Order: sequence, then C-alpha cells, then structure tokens
Amino acid sequence: MAPHVRFPLVAAALVLAVGAAGCSSASGARTAVPAASATAAATATATPTVEPVTHLLFTGDLIPARCTLAKIRELGGDFTLPFQPLHDLLAAADITIGTLDATASDAGMPYGCVATFSLMAPAAAVQGFAYAGYDVISHAANHIKDCGTAACGDRAMLETDANLSAAGILPVGVGRNLAEARGPAVVRRNGVAFAFLAYDDIADYDHAGADSPGSAPLDPDTIAADVAAARRVADVVIIVPHWGIEYTLGPSERQRAFARAAAAAGADLVVGNHSHWVQAHERIGGTFVAYALGNFVFDQDWSLETQQGALLDVTFTGARVTGTRYLPVHIYGQYQPRLADPAEAARILGRVEAASAALAP
Repeated sequence: MAPHVRFPLVAAALVLAVGAAGCSSASGARTAVPAASATAAATATATPTVEPVTHLLFTGDLIPARCTLAKIRELGGDFTLPFQPLHDLLAAADITIGTLDATASDAGMPYGCVATFSLMAPAAAVQGFAYAGYDVISHAANHIKDCGTAACGDRAMLETDANLSAAGILPVGVGRNLAEARGPAVVRRNGVAFAFLAYDDIADYDHAGADSPGSAPLDPDTIAADVAAARRVADVVIIVPHWGIEYTLGPSERQRAFARAAAAAGADLVVGNHSHWVQAHERIGGTFVAYALGNFVFDQDWSLETQQGALLDVTFTGARVTGTRYLPVHIYGQYQPRLADPAEAARILGRVEAASAALAP
C-alpha cells in the first residue's frame, strides 16, 4: 500500500522543511543529469508528461451500532457483512474515504436494537472498515464519545482513533487536543499527495480544546490557515465536514458559507455528511462541493430517503478534479448497502439534481 501519514497542524511546516532538507542533502540538486549524457538530453525530443489518474471513492455515514449491530450479531458477528456486496467497488478505488458517526471501542457497552441516541459499536467493527478498503475515515462527528450503557468519558473516542490506526486506516478530524484535531491526514497515491481535513459543526460539547481531546470545530475563521498548512505537505486538499440539518435535501446557508470560505482558501474538494439524506451539490469556482452522501451503513429504515445513499467517485488527473460521479445505493435489512436498481438510482439522482439546480448562485 502506498504511504500515508497524519500530521498535527503545528508540525506541518516542520515536516516539509525536514523533507526538503533530506532531498537536497542527498545529491546537492533536485535532479542531476549525468555529464556523459548532457548533450543527448539537451537535443532529445521532449516526451509529453502523462499525468496520473487517481480515483477517490467517498461513502456516507458509517454507524455499525444499534439495530445494525444487533443484525450483525444475529448473523454471526461478522463485521464484514455490511460491505460484502460492494467490497470490490470499495477496494478498487485508489483512496476510499468515509465518515464514522459512532464509536468503535470496548471502553463502554453498546446498546442493541433499542431506541437510543448513544451510537457505540465494539472495537471489532473496525474489521469491517479494513475489509472494505477504507484508507481515511473522518471521525469529526456528533457521536464520537458515545459509550452505550456505560460511562467512559473520552476513552471511546481515543480508543476508536487508535483502533482505526492499528487497522491501517487514518482517522482525521479528532485528536488529543485542538492542534491535532485540526491537522491533516495525508495519503500519497500515484505520486500525488492528498491531504484530508475534517470538521464537526453539530456537537460543540465534543469539540477539542487546547489541552483536551475531541473533534475539530468547523470554523470559517480558521479554514484558510488549515488549508494553507495542509497545502505545505500535499498537492491536493480535501475537506470532509459533518454539518447541516438532518433529513433535508438542500444545504443550510451556514453550510454554503463555509463551503465558500473553503473554496476561497483553496480547497480542491468538499464532501460532507450528517443529514442522513443525499444532499445537493454545487461548484464554487473550481471547487466541487457535495453537501452530504446520506447513510451508508445504518439502521434508519423508517423512511425511504434514510435507506438511500450514494457513493461519490471523484477522478483526479494529477492534482486536478476532472470527473465526479454519484453511485446511488439502497440499504437492506438495516445493515447492508447495495447499488440501487436503475429505477431507484434514477429517482435518487433526480432528487439530488433538482435540489442542486434550485441553489441560488
């Protein structure tokens, strides 16, 4: 697997400086042409540079808790079950990204299929994410410290972070302090470095402080600094916000205002979640914004829209977004997403495109 790394915000510039020094000290020059071939190199016909093509695949909310957890346990406790129908599609992407709106830790005791807003899964749930091929998971959400039936303070969030890391998945948007939570996760593919920043705008009570763990708050006043820091260690900067109003097709004005701030700061792509419905999209200058992708693994079967979601396939040519494609899904049995049939897919896309067309410039 190509290398990936997570940088605290305060260390970004330092990491870049160390890397640059290492390159220059090895040979004294960025690229040296051997003396014997200098003439041939100067006279040879230039070969056009072919930019690499990289596919990123984003999913909606991951919540292997409550009735989803009960169903998985009923079927034998295999946490790969939700992802089996779409495994090949998820694993084929160069980088696969999701949002975990729950905890995956043994610090507490998860509820079963009961009415609760405490969304906790056992640590073993991470096995499913690893099987699916996730590379980056945003944990900046509003259920990051849920402990089920027991009180566990910050442990559930910190252990979830550690469990993802141990499985080779980069968590982003949370940390032991605010600087760490605001720092980017960086994945390198095909010679291009992709930085991910994640923020929560729902649960301010779980936001990190200068010396306390939690999520990075969505803040239009700091996004420019965060994007600039990420840009120093990456070619592409992607924002993954947890925002908006549940069960709505259109973004709120606050979502759009932050999207504009992110675009002005130079973010290349913004892909959000939280609404449990697939929301509208728009382009702000050169930045594509997908406001939400709906549910992906969750138990909300009380409405059609909450049983539907979408994958977002984004094509990069070099460091530029050159294509976006929605792949609608339907969640079956409160736990397992599959590609929607053509008729349902057309209805989902129709709703999204209508909501997108209705956005005022």
